[in-house]
Amino acid sequence: MATYKRARARQQAGVTLLELMIVLIMTAILAGALAYAFGAEARLQELFEARQATTDRTDAMELEITRLLRGARLSTSTTDTTTYFQGVTDAGATTELGTNRITFTTTAPGVPLASIGSADDFATQQQNIGPVGGLAEVSLGTSPVGNAGDRTGLFERMQRPSDSDPTQGGIEWDIDPDIASIGFQFWDGEEWISSWDTTTGTRRLPAAVQVSYTLTNDPAKTVHVFTVTIPASDVTAQNPMTTTTTTP
Repeated sequence: MATYKRARARQQAGVTLLELMIVLIMTAILAGALAYAFGAEARLQELFEARQATTDRTDAMELEITRLLRGARLSTSTTDTTTYFQGVTDAGATTELGTNRITFTTTAPGVPLASIGSADDFATQQQNIGPVGGLAEVSLGTSPVGNAGDRTGLFERMQRPSDSDPTQGGIEWDIDPDIASIGFQFWDGEEWISSWDTTTGTRRLPAAVQVSYTLTNDPAKTVHVFTVTIPASDVTAQNPMTTTTTTP
């Protein structure tokens, strides 16, 4: 009987040890699975945040372009050289989306907030915070006018007040580094055309601008498109760009 009890005890101890080993193995497997799951969740969260950041930047870019274009202004005087609207392709550049650069004068920047709350006279404000009125010259394109270093994307150049040279001047910055290519087309009252230049042709604003762009982090190179109407334009279906007489 004593021998049987000792054998029984050893058997019970062996089973308990085996069960413990099984529990430890299962625990290790579960811990590994949880660690992998947490790692995968962290990676997915990083990808989501990166995509969300890209979406936020492109949304802001679309709003900025829309705001600027809706404020486009152009003098009808044939002697005026400080207002213009140009959609031309940079030398050596090619794009299937339309012209890759647009330069125009706009009232959209408005009056700086610092000027609104200032009690200084006009001359002092001009000296301290820069121009506080007048038209601004804006240029948008993926090829920087100045030296951008290794930065890429969509660049915005702004000069205020505008001058008679639409090719340079002002301050330039990268408003969306995610833009791989961009193109502009213009509604002339009858169709979309890929160029517009008031410095060599009729001084009229297009009725609308269609903006197409692709993103650098999109392998499919999906073309995103949005359209901006220009309130100050007199171009309509009844009075297209091909018409020589414009309405007031």
